[in-house]
Amino acid sequence: MDMSRIRQPLRVALARDTSTFARRWPGKALVAAVLVGIPVVLFVRSVRGGSYIDDSWLAVLAAVVVVLAYALSRRLLATVVVASIVLGAAALTMTPQLATASTGDDTVLERLDGLRSDGMLDGYRDLAVATVDLDAATPIQFAGLGADPHTRIEIGSLTKAMTGLVIADAVERGEIRLDAPVYTYLPRLNGSPAGAVTMRELVTHTAGYVAFGPATMMRGLWAAPLGHNFFSADETQVMAEARAGTLESRGTYLYSTLGAATAGLAVAAATGMDYPELLRTRLFDPLGMSDTVVEEDRNAVEGGWSASGLPVQPWVMGAYAPGGGVVSTAHDLATLATALLDGTAPGLTAMDPEAPAGADDTAVGMFWHISDWSTGQTITWHTGQTGGYTTYFGIDRADGTAVILLSDVSNSAISDLGRELLADHA
Repeated sequence: MDMSRIRQPLRVALARDTSTFARRWPGKALVAAVLVGIPVVLFVRSVRGGSYIDDSWLAVLAAVVVVLAYALSRRLLATVVVASIVLGAAALTMTPQLATASTGDDTVLERLDGLRSDGMLDGYRDLAVATVDLDAATPIQFAGLGADPHTRIEIGSLTKAMTGLVIADAVERGEIRLDAPVYTYLPRLNGSPAGAVTMRELVTHTAGYVAFGPATMMRGLWAAPLGHNFFSADETQVMAEARAGTLESRGTYLYSTLGAATAGLAVAAATGMDYPELLRTRLFDPLGMSDTVVEEDRNAVEGGWSASGLPVQPWVMGAYAPGGGVVSTAHDLATLATALLDGTAPGLTAMDPEAPAGADDTAVGMFWHISDWSTGQTITWHTGQTGGYTTYFGIDRADGTAVILLSDVSNSAISDLGRELLADHA
């Protein structure tokens, strides 16, 4: 074997690029294209895949690694190898691992073990579960993996369902009308398309509001890859974001946290209270939900993790709180589920269907979703997801049963777990 034929390519590969292929502009352009292309590809994949909040940090990490590695080595091959190793190691080591410590009811834990064996608990850390069956000898049962019934979790958009309950309650009290224009309660929206929509349109996601306002979305572009909160908007910003909307999709179902925030601010104004006080006095205190609070101006949890393992700050949501700012526990949510099932909760009409919700088998009430399953069950439900937490809340009103799951990982697959557990009662 002619060793010179091996040594020559090896010398070229190990030499600085400026001494070999990158001495002229085509080579320099190739180096630039590769160095820029690695983070750009990851960024585009994150955006197109709808996982920007979850894994865009990998694009940032890739950009830092390729810049540093190339600055130190001036070797493209070495930079690509180093970047691959660092990104692979980060993805592997930061993937959430399920907690091993368990507590609670043996029957529920046995069911969780079955889900674990099926791989459905992969990608979680701490998990709290509550089941409700009004006809059982023990109506409420808890189980936890690394969590217990009183572990606080951000419940994200499940807050919208709570907002729906207090709106329905306010309607029953004569404090608000569903067919009144929103500007009736929020005069700052008068003269804008956003102010002309009705409360009914807001609570059924048919007002045409966008998911989030443009200022919030812009802040999320830089904050999400760092795991930072980007929802700390005051009421002035939320009103400005609402007024900026063109409402092109008005009349069709389009899920909107901005719309839910506006509806929550409207009902709070109509009752003469701020939103946290409204939920506390009309929902939390009457039901004994003592560990449940609105995370409006300060954090009530330490923070969770994205599905890809990035530590994420609590989402202290300011005026966006009616769309996702509540922190609760499995114990308190089981208390809420029991009250919804036995008819003692306020605003029960919020769970009655009002409009189609974008799928043949699903309708929407006042923020609550109602789905007809192939099992024959009709499930009233809502999920919640922040940057570092996820929640599932589903009840079978006809059967008197409910399932609640809370996780400190932002893993949307928690809905599959909830449906699996609820289907056991079919």
